[in-house]
Amino acid sequence: MNAQPLTAELIVKPSRVVEGRFWEDLREYESRFVDLWLSIDSETPVVGELSTWRRRRQNVHAAMCLIDELAEDVEAYPVEKEDRLRWRIHLKEKVRGFGEKRLGWPAGYRKLLVADEFFDTTVEFARTAREFDPSISDADLGQALRNVCIANSIQMLLDLEIAFSPAIFAYSMLYPYTDNYLDDPDVAAESKGSLNRQLERRLRGEDVASVDDRQQQIFRLVGMIEDQLPRDELPAVYSSLQAIHRAQVGSLKQQAGGEQLDDEQLLGLSVAKGGASVLADGYLAAGDLSRSEAEFCFGYGAFLQLLDDLQDVSADRGASHATLFTRDAERGTLDGPTSRLYRFMHRVVESSERFSSPRYADLKDLILRNCTFLLVGAVAENPQLFSRRFRRALECRWPFRFASMRRLKKRASDKLGQAVATLREQREVGSPFELL
Repeated sequence: MNAQPLTAELIVKPSRVVEGRFWEDLREYESRFVDLWLSIDSETPVVGELSTWRRRRQNVHAAMCLIDELAEDVEAYPVEKEDRLRWRIHLKEKVRGFGEKRLGWPAGYRKLLVADEFFDTTVEFARTAREFDPSISDADLGQALRNVCIANSIQMLLDLEIAFSPAIFAYSMLYPYTDNYLDDPDVAAESKGSLNRQLERRLRGEDVASVDDRQQQIFRLVGMIEDQLPRDELPAVYSSLQAIHRAQVGSLKQQAGGEQLDDEQLLGLSVAKGGASVLADGYLAAGDLSRSEAEFCFGYGAFLQLLDDLQDVSADRGASHATLFTRDAERGTLDGPTSRLYRFMHRVVESSERFSSPRYADLKDLILRNCTFLLVGAVAENPQLFSRRFRRALECRWPFRFASMRRLKKRASDKLGQAVATLREQREVGSPFELL
């Protein structure tokens, strides 16, 4: 029997009223991006140039070949360390060639998507994660790495070195230990409440004794952040961590169907959680942010969370987890909110004064292109949630037919999954991410 969640107010009761400029700005960001979403129309977006049937067929064939070749390359992972650099370069060139020829990647993506720094950071993160928790699953590791990629993109925007950071590692690893735990409907509300109260105190800097193994690991991760980023010198870092924690707690209201919440409240919860999440990435990457940088990070996180909500709509409906998208799916199609999300992403990225210089154009384009790929992928994965007219409007401007995308996804999962399993058995490689 699934436990009924407590309200956020019952789970966390801050010991004092939190004041200060950080929190005033945070409330302003939340209000601004909720208002922005509500102001955007839901007209079907134009996601690319018209694509011919023949071109899409060629793209599918090329993608199938790429998947098969990558699976063979993974199984042929070199034993000798000196051969691995050539292996990596070969892999990068193959992926880059496909992207440029089949997906229309501009030349500027060469240094963004396949930079050595990204590969090195990924490898070090995966290995450090295995050392920290040998039992971590590939799914949890992948979720944590997703946040690392977001943090890396912020490092690039802020002209910071792309490098492994203990603080970003620790924050990224908190997701499997906290967010997933809080979202699990089978975990008792009392257990969630205990964790939330303990973590709230720990993030405020209190000396808190852990009561179980999960809390012990979580507090170790918080300690890693403190070791790199001193509290006294960088208070906004810890305010941002408290902000995402409180947003996660607030999102518990979405469980059990979120029946007490109206649409705007559901929107506000997603905006607050996503915005605070990437805002924390920004502070952890830079130590401090200007107001315009913080506002961009918040908006970036807001649309990433809404994109997550779209991708997870079927799973969320099954778990009675209410979001703007599950609510609209109950009423009809998701054509409208998905169109609005596309425009929301573009408005957030393109309206930033801080990153208006032409030198940021390729990186902003990469962010939007990747997010559009995920958005269209969600439509392809859940055709029953969209009208035929909407699906066709997107599909005719996409490199692949949606049915082909589903087949390619399964092929990649089967082929690469088997290759990684073989390599693990033969070489005792802990994670496929370590191959990079």
